[in-house]
Amino acid sequence: MKKISLIVILFSFCFLGFASASTDGWCYNFKKDLKLGNKGEDVNALRLALIKEGVYKSEWTSSSFDIYIAAAVMDFQNKYSSEILIPNGITQPTGIVGKSTRKKLNEIFACTGNTNTNPTTTTNEDKNAIIAKAIDYINKYLAQGITVTLGKIDNNVYPFYKFEAMSNGSPVTVYASTDGKKMMFQEVDISKEPTITATTSTEIKKSDKPTVELFVMSHCPYGTQIEKGIIPVIEALGEKIDFSLKFCNYAMHGESELKEELNQYCIQKEQKDKLLPYLKCFLKEGKSEECIVSAGIDKTKLTTCTANAEKEFNVMANFKDNKDYIGDFPSFNIFKADNEKYGVQGSPTLIINGVQVQSNRDSNSLLKSICSAFNSNPDICSKNISSEAPAVGFGTGTTTTTTTGGCGN
Repeated sequence: MKKISLIVILFSFCFLGFASASTDGWCYNFKKDLKLGNKGEDVNALRLALIKEGVYKSEWTSSSFDIYIAAAVMDFQNKYSSEILIPNGITQPTGIVGKSTRKKLNEIFACTGNTNTNPTTTTNEDKNAIIAKAIDYINKYLAQGITVTLGKIDNNVYPFYKFEAMSNGSPVTVYASTDGKKMMFQEVDISKEPTITATTSTEIKKSDKPTVELFVMSHCPYGTQIEKGIIPVIEALGEKIDFSLKFCNYAMHGESELKEELNQYCIQKEQKDKLLPYLKCFLKEGKSEECIVSAGIDKTKLTTCTANAEKEFNVMANFKDNKDYIGDFPSFNIFKADNEKYGVQGSPTLIINGVQVQSNRDSNSLLKSICSAFNSNPDICSKNISSEAPAVGFGTGTTTTTTTGGCGN
């Protein structure tokens, strides 16, 4: 019983996710940065590495670096955020294999072993001190009254020491980094006291007709996920809410994303009754031209609108001239003022009655979030609709995993 209690405590604190060498004999040296549109041996190897890391879904089939590989790279970056994102001052995954992501891939899969040019070396005395520090950390902050002592030490794990934390003779495997700073369930900085953040609920202002604004990037896998979740909610509430689809002020997925966002902006602006039918089609496979036809959109009117929007905002011109970029990404300034007003940093961002709201991405959770903004709830708010979270990316499937990922800074 004590063993179970200790395991629950440790694993509820964070999920086991330490770096380890590939054990099935497969290896690959990643030498190039990779991004959307790339093809070839490096991309094929990246896909296999992401499968081995458990972040690339078996039902996805990528022959090039597409949005599905980008989504898997984001999950990989989140998994090792303390090594890839945080040291670079980045709070959200990018989906691009740059220097830090490539370094982590090579630490795990390189054929030549650990690629760190300055590996940390320690003496036995250092090692024992680090392990003692980790045991003390567990007892002080995590064990909640359960006494934990040192069990067996495995000297063969690099760059982590592997050892057992013992409670009444029952072992739990723990990993401590050789620099004495990290302990692995996920990485825990044992050089600092843990920060406990109180959970607070965002108070949404109430109104007779709530305003709902959803900011996405049209090709962001997490943006498409929440769009699939919110469409049934918009259909159910109808004219009882004022819904607007808006876009982040930069695009992470290239020229096709910029063009698509111009299209969707104009469909909503001039043919709003066609927006949901179009999105329901587009979110299946991302085939814009087919969906323009199936949704009955007036293509002449759409072309005129996108041309006028381009004249006003210079979206494609700035992209081609490498002007007005935000970091490495082209800008999309149609909703720039709203992005700045609400502090939008990535896709998706949900705003209800002017307040940024965190919600799960299934339809039922989104319905409840929006219904909390009514002065007087309509009947639909008392009903339950689908609580299955849509799958990340294009497609019609669902996922049992609660996803909080996003695209952006």
